[in-house]
Amino acid sequence: MSSELVAVAVAGALGIAGTIVGIVMTTWLGRSLERQRLSAEDDRRWLADRRTVYSSFLTLAESMLRDVDSFACFLSYDGVQTVADEDEEFIAEGLLDYFKRWDTELQPVLGDVQLLAGAEVADLADRVSGALMQITGVIEQRRAFVEYYPGWFRAGDLLAVLRNAMRSELGLKDEIHTYLPRSGDWPWLEGRPSEEDYVRRQLDIPGRPPLTATELSRLNHEE
Repeated sequence: MSSELVAVAVAGALGIAGTIVGIVMTTWLGRSLERQRLSAEDDRRWLADRRTVYSSFLTLAESMLRDVDSFACFLSYDGVQTVADEDEEFIAEGLLDYFKRWDTELQPVLGDVQLLAGAEVADLADRVSGALMQITGVIEQRRAFVEYYPGWFRAGDLLAVLRNAMRSELGLKDEIHTYLPRSGDWPWLEGRPSEEDYVRRQLDIPGRPPLTATELSRLNHEE
C-alpha cells in the first residue's frame, strides 16, 4: 500500500475517532448538566419543604405560647388567695384545649420537622414541644402566677433559639433577637422623632389652632 493510501486511511480513522469522541463528550456533558439540573431542583424542593414545615411549627408554637398565657393569668398572683370559681372554669377549659392542640396539631408538625431537619433543629424543635408542655405543670397545680411566668419566658427564649437555627439551615446566617420582656421604648427606633416631637411640629403649621391642654401637658411632661 502506498504511503498516500496509508495517510488517507489514518486520516479517516482519526476523523471517525474524533467524531466518536465528540459524540461521547457531548452525551456525557448533556447527562452531567441534566444531573446538575435535577440536583438543583431537588435542593430547591427540599428547601421549600423545610421552609413550609419550619414556618408551620414556629407559627403553631408561638400561638400556643400566647394561648397558655391567656388562661395562666387567672392564677392567683402570689398564691395567697385561691382561684375564684369563674376563673377556675377559664383555666380548666384553657388547659383542655391547650393539651388537645399540643397532641393533635403540634406533634404531627414536629414529626415533619424531625423528618426534614438537621440534627440541631430536630432536637431544638423537640425541646420546644417539651417546654410548651412542661410550663403547664404550675397551672395544673394552681400554683402562683409568679411561679409560672419564669418558665414562660424561658420557653420563649428556647423558641427564639430554634428560630435562628431554622434560619441558619435555610441559608440565613444572621441571627435575629426577640428578647422578652422588651425594653420600655420598643418598638420605636432610637434616634427617631418621638411623639412629642410630632406634637411640637404642629406649632410650625400656619393657621393651626393653638395646642390643647393635653398636647401642652405632653410637652411639659417631656421637659
